[in-house]
Amino acid sequence: MVTLNSNPEILLRKRKNVERKRIEKQEAARARAAEHKKRNLLRSKKFIRAETLVSNHKSAELEAKRVKHITKHEQMKQEQGISAKHSDEETDPRLLFIIRVPDHTKGLKIPSKSKKILALLRLNKPNTGVFVKATRATIPLLKLISPYVLAGKPSLSSVRRLFQKRACISALDEEDQSPKIVKLDSNAAVEDKFGDDLGLICIEDLVHEIITMGENFKTVSYWVMPFKLNTPVSGWGPQAKLAKLQYAEEHQRKVSLAGDAKLTEIDIDSVIDEQN
Repeated sequence: MVTLNSNPEILLRKRKNVERKRIEKQEAARARAAEHKKRNLLRSKKFIRAETLVSNHKSAELEAKRVKHITKHEQMKQEQGISAKHSDEETDPRLLFIIRVPDHTKGLKIPSKSKKILALLRLNKPNTGVFVKATRATIPLLKLISPYVLAGKPSLSSVRRLFQKRACISALDEEDQSPKIVKLDSNAAVEDKFGDDLGLICIEDLVHEIITMGENFKTVSYWVMPFKLNTPVSGWGPQAKLAKLQYAEEHQRKVSLAGDAKLTEIDIDSVIDEQN
């Protein structure tokens, strides 16, 4: 008696496609790893002038001194037990949008404390932004990364525009169950994630939770991936180079070594308009 294959032809074809895509992804990952290793090897063999090494060393020393002064000042404030009314920070929490910018000094080695804070905020790449609730506990941490970020209080329209244009989440691929980043453009994804537990059923609920800094602020902000913004000036032509020089001169960062230096806030809405 002949036993027929119980699997339909469509199912077999789908399995073959999944296997083919899996092999293609593995080959592409190996190719990227080999290219990355090759670039690192070329970078290690690149000639560096002595003046550049001295400049990078001096910049790293100044940055380590800045972090040390801020840490020492915050420890002294805790030991002295400064009361809330004499503190220079506001008692009420406020919403800040933090944008990672390129290093203010090329070749600068970021101190470990600042690097850990940037990794905690998921700001490992330039031109990415996250929402942060600025409190008495988080402001000293934001001071440590002030040369590498832009901070400011966003308006409701800016928050809504970021969610409409730039919001992305991490999801599983339906075929091979691998994680991938997809755009958050459906209310169904919000309802599936938070509908039963938190009662959030649409993207506007996420915007309201962020702008009001509700109880689920941390959960919502960590579910959404860091917002990727456009570079302010791009291109390789002479006009683009001139625009980059003008932009760098206008947005020059002044770094203070004082331990009591406050967190500098800017009009973040204008920056979002430029890069969004």
